[in-house]
Amino acid sequence: MNKKLLVMGGDRRMEYAAAALAPEFDVYTYGFADSRPIWELKQADVLVLPYLSLAGEYLNAPLLSQKIPAVSALDMLRYGGILFGGGLGDSFKSYCYERAAKVFDFFDDEDLTLRNADLTAEGALEIVLRETEVSAADSNVRVYGFGRVAKACAKTFAALGARVTVAARSASARDEAAKLGYSVCETGEITGLNEADVIINTVPHIIIGKDELLAMKRDVFLLDLASAPYGVDFEAARQLKIKAATAPGLPGKTAPKTAGGLIAESVIKRIREVGGLAEH
Repeated sequence: MNKKLLVMGGDRRMEYAAAALAPEFDVYTYGFADSRPIWELKQADVLVLPYLSLAGEYLNAPLLSQKIPAVSALDMLRYGGILFGGGLGDSFKSYCYERAAKVFDFFDDEDLTLRNADLTAEGALEIVLRETEVSAADSNVRVYGFGRVAKACAKTFAALGARVTVAARSASARDEAAKLGYSVCETGEITGLNEADVIINTVPHIIIGKDELLAMKRDVFLLDLASAPYGVDFEAARQLKIKAATAPGLPGKTAPKTAGGLIAESVIKRIREVGGLAEH
């Protein structure tokens, strides 16, 4: 595949993704410390964007001083090329379809998403062990939600001996969690909250407000893994002096090499599925 590929923006996992793609493509990068001069590229056959921020409107590029509208990146893709990215917003996708022959969202790759969920759970465990004074094997952990990340977190902490309770809105999710051996409760249930040493939230809207916080121990640790606007009332937690933190993009922070390799695998797999790229 001697085609030009541009990896544009992102955290360290995208640097590793670019390195893993180099044997297959003529790779350029933008937004990294050692990027090849982008003006040498002109236009790419394949454009790989990171997981986007702010409803899929801006590139996540920590090394760049300014926010870059994702739509501006399309100028670097030739017509009929292939575009990859994570969390592509509807308005951005409409621009993509005008230029790209194929558009792939990383969130649509089930294998990639599941493996990222495992990496997120590993990162969450690392944070919890650092921020608390209770052994994971001797802790009570309540997980809010039961999607991919929540399932991975429940499995990871339970494997270490933690007593895991899953708080889920739907009866089917609670039934599934119960069959896996977890204690279950409804999302708004306060009973038992005062026993939790760790709270992990994966629901992206406020479900842990002042009433829930008042029912908790003061030395509980809250870790919000959801996307903005998150699920914890952080101002109320601050007022009650309860330790709470967000942890977006954990795979890129705690396991960037592995996460980048997974992205590269997804890109190569998708391109092979569609039969490569049409010639200019």
